[in-house]
Amino acid sequence: MDIGTIQDMLDVDRYELLTLAIDFTAFAVMMALSGRMVGGMARVRTFEELTGRDNVAFGIPFAAAIFSIAIMMSGAVSGAPSITLVHEAGIVSAYGGLGIVLLIMTRLLFDRLALPHIDLRAQVLSGNVAAGVVDAANMVSTAIVIRAVMIWVDNESFAGLMMVFVGFLFSQFVMFAVTYYRQWVYRRRHQGAALQTALEEGNLALALRYFGHRIGAALAITAASGIVFYSDREPTLSAFFWSSISLVMVIAVSLLAIAARHLILLRVDIAEEVGRQRNVAVGLAEGLIYIALGLIMAALFAATID
Repeated sequence: MDIGTIQDMLDVDRYELLTLAIDFTAFAVMMALSGRMVGGMARVRTFEELTGRDNVAFGIPFAAAIFSIAIMMSGAVSGAPSITLVHEAGIVSAYGGLGIVLLIMTRLLFDRLALPHIDLRAQVLSGNVAAGVVDAANMVSTAIVIRAVMIWVDNESFAGLMMVFVGFLFSQFVMFAVTYYRQWVYRRRHQGAALQTALEEGNLALALRYFGHRIGAALAITAASGIVFYSDREPTLSAFFWSSISLVMVIAVSLLAIAARHLILLRVDIAEEVGRQRNVAVGLAEGLIYIALGLIMAALFAATID
């Protein structure tokens, strides 16, 4: 059996194989850079934290950064191959590079604006697993939204980079809103106590619920990419409708999760179990309810998950 026969059976030609090689090379480089990004931002040696100190809390955002790059790169390499190999390499590298820059930005913005009273990086280095989970939630949820925007716009052109950045800014607005909502809920349930204090004290159950809500909201945002058509001639109008539908989807998944929680976790005192007893099982269950509903919403409305 010759090479031509094998290619015919696999329904792939030589040019497509070369573009795949370029995509995988760019993917490997971006993953390596993302892993070093976590250590660089914390001003520590990555592998010393992982293997010397066996810091689980550091390993969680480290792995999340790699996973987040994989999510975003899957959006960058989707679709048909570019017209030339040079163009393919340029497009994939540009979108991947932008993804890393946006991950760095989201960590900086999140630390300073969403949870300003807790130093997540210091907590992670001290071994606080709950802080590591929150940090990971921030990166993964942002990556999911960026991937959706990459697929929604024409990622065969460099012009789409600006729309990806706009999508990133909107995602930060929505994710900050989710964070502020979680802080409000915690204060109401615990007589004015602060969510950031609970996370600083290492409440893993609370962090897992927070992780689930962030990921569920990000998945709900992807649904808008299947409802609103992106127009090259009207990018501003497209972005407006996409943002509006996204916001509706996030609110919908949150309300559905509240209803589902009362059915699935019937007779469970959430405030007591998650907030005071730090019951990881209940916190994880509630978090996964958000993720499950986000997945269902994305599957129902968005072609981007395919």
